[in-house]
Amino acid sequence: MLFKDKYERAKKWQLEQKEKEEAKHPANYDISPEDIIEKGDMLAMMISGVLTILPIVTILLLIIVLVAMAFMRIL
Repeated sequence: MLFKDKYERAKKWQLEQKEKEEAKHPANYDISPEDIIEKGDMLAMMISGVLTILPIVTILLLIIVLVAMAFMRIL
């Protein structure tokens, strides 16, 4: 390798930085969603999820009902 010494030093430096970072933040600390999101974010995510999924489910159910009605010759 042309720059083997530089590569080894950079690799060693990155390993040292990683060890320093791990020493600051212990690995046994589990991050929960409450640590990341703000107060009103959970409600906003639930509302947006319902507004996204509800129209799709409604259309799919309507298609299923229309197909069933067509097979039963009610339509």
